[in-house]
Amino acid sequence: MKPRTLTVMTMLLDLKAAAFSLLEDKHKNPALLNMYSLIDICASLSNRGKKQNRDIFESFLKDFAVLTKWDRYTTQELWAARSSLLHSYSPFGHHTNKENSTVRPIFYYSWPESKDEVQSVLEDKGYSNFILLDVEEIKWLALDVFNAMHLKVEEDEEFEALFLENSKNMLPSLHHLRFEDELNLIQRLVENA
Repeated sequence: MKPRTLTVMTMLLDLKAAAFSLLEDKHKNPALLNMYSLIDICASLSNRGKKQNRDIFESFLKDFAVLTKWDRYTTQELWAARSSLLHSYSPFGHHTNKENSTVRPIFYYSWPESKDEVQSVLEDKGYSNFILLDVEEIKWLALDVFNAMHLKVEEDEEFEALFLENSKNMLPSLHHLRFEDELNLIQRLVENA
C-alpha cells in the first residue's frame, strides 16, 4: 500500500472513530451525520466516473455492502435519509416529501430507547409509512462498506490507483501531512537500502 493510501485510510479511520465516539456519548443524530459522511466519502473515493452524487452513493452501496441485507430498505431510501438529515436535519426532505413518493422516510432509535417505544410515539404523532432503524444498523453498514473498500484497495492495484486519484483533493490535517511525509521517507529508505 502506498504512503498516500495509508494517509487517506487514516483520515477515514479518524472520521469513523469520531462517529463511534459520538454514538457512544449518545449523540445519535451527529453520529448518524458522521456515519453517512463516511459512507459518502468512501463512495466518492471509489467512484468510477459517475457524475451524480446519488448514483455514486447508491452504486457504492450496491457494490460494497457485502453483509447488508436489502430487505427492509433500499439504497434510494438510504440516499434520501442521508440527504434529508444532512440538508435539513430531518427524516423529511426533497425525496420523501413528494406526493406519491415510494421513498419512505427513515427514523432512528438507539439505546436506551426501544424500537416499540419510538414507533408508538411516532405513530401517536401521526407518522405512517416510515422505516424505523436502530442506529447500530447504519453503523454496521458504514463498517461493512468501509471494510470492503479497504480490502479492495489492498488487493487491487488498479482500484488503489483510482482511490488515490479520487483522493487527491482531500482535506488533510497537519498531522496527516506529516504522517504521509514520514511514510514517504520510510519508503525511500527501504528502496535505497
